[in-house]
Amino acid sequence: MIVTVGKNLAIPLPDNNESKLNIGDILLCKLSEDKRSIELEKFSDQTLNDGQIKKHGALTRVEPLNPDDYT
Repeated sequence: MIVTVGKNLAIPLPDNNESKLNIGDILLCKLSEDKRSIELEKFSDQTLNDGQIKKHGALTRVEPLNPDDYT
């Protein structure tokens, strides 16, 4: 799947949601060895707060799409 990264580094989820990701999910982001792609997977601990997510460094939370990020 190819996606367009928007302002603020936002990445839209596919409309069909084959990924089974939901708003609020915490994702682990892994950069590929060739640095050409990012693998996203649900993180094992879904109870972290925003401060803990930021401190980890490789986590992000799925947030609602802001249309302004793509205009």
